[in-house]
Amino acid sequence: MFIRYRELLYAALAGSLAAGLPVWAETAAIRVIARDTQSTTGTASAPVRTIEIHDVRARNARTRLRVETVADPLAVAVLFAGGKGAMQLSQDGAIGWGRGNFLIRARPLFSRNGIITAIIDAPSDHPRDLDNGFRSSPEHAADIGAVIGHLRQTYQVPVWLVGTSRGTISVANAAARTGGRKPDGIVLTASVLVANRRGGQLFDFDLGAIALPVLIAHHRGDRCRVTPPDRIAALTAALKRARPLKTLLYEGGIATGNPCKARHYHGFNGIEDQVIADIAAWIKAPTP
Repeated sequence: MFIRYRELLYAALAGSLAAGLPVWAETAAIRVIARDTQSTTGTASAPVRTIEIHDVRARNARTRLRVETVADPLAVAVLFAGGKGAMQLSQDGAIGWGRGNFLIRARPLFSRNGIITAIIDAPSDHPRDLDNGFRSSPEHAADIGAVIGHLRQTYQVPVWLVGTSRGTISVANAAARTGGRKPDGIVLTASVLVANRRGGQLFDFDLGAIALPVLIAHHRGDRCRVTPPDRIAALTAALKRARPLKTLLYEGGIATGNPCKARHYHGFNGIEDQVIADIAAWIKAPTP
């Protein structure tokens, strides 16, 4: 069954105008595909109340979400995978790409902590990837703003953006641009902090304009060229208006394969329980 939210249009128009973004009509539809079931990945499993597919439409494009709800939710965490960012979510909820990504495989750990998860896909006009600067674009920020407004209205709880690796570019873009429809806070894990040919890094944005709760999580052993741990101090300094601001640095786990992939320290492999528990606790009660 699909539910239309025409009233999102009015909040969307106000938010877009406040942000200085182009104004497009926005609608959303929800399809419940499972009830009282389990969310199971190769990393964890947790009971969920429903699994839903949400199609949020803005600027003549559709952004699809796979949402896993819990009873008495405390917040929604919108999960931004790294890499190409095109999850290829099907109408029945299948994840076509990125199941091994840190946030995607660890999402049941959020559910255990009373947090709804929403996996965000690439918009329908960028089905292949979010490369070549799209993650940093006003259009991407507008799409995310529409998603924030929809989820906040639907579930009536705070909406947080959680990104990993290249997903942090999307999150920073949204936090810096979305005007009246900003998230309630952001979480940056394995942040991209070096210029690169695929487009974008966090220092491309006016980070000093982000006046939100910000949590940074990074592995001390991260050996990916674009996510060096020694740039974290510069990131925290740039986030001068973020309140509260906290940095968590991790050690240990399992490092296999490419140092920029999800099964290395870059993806918090082997310490997912600890990292997600820390993130969830901070979302519930942000403190410096």
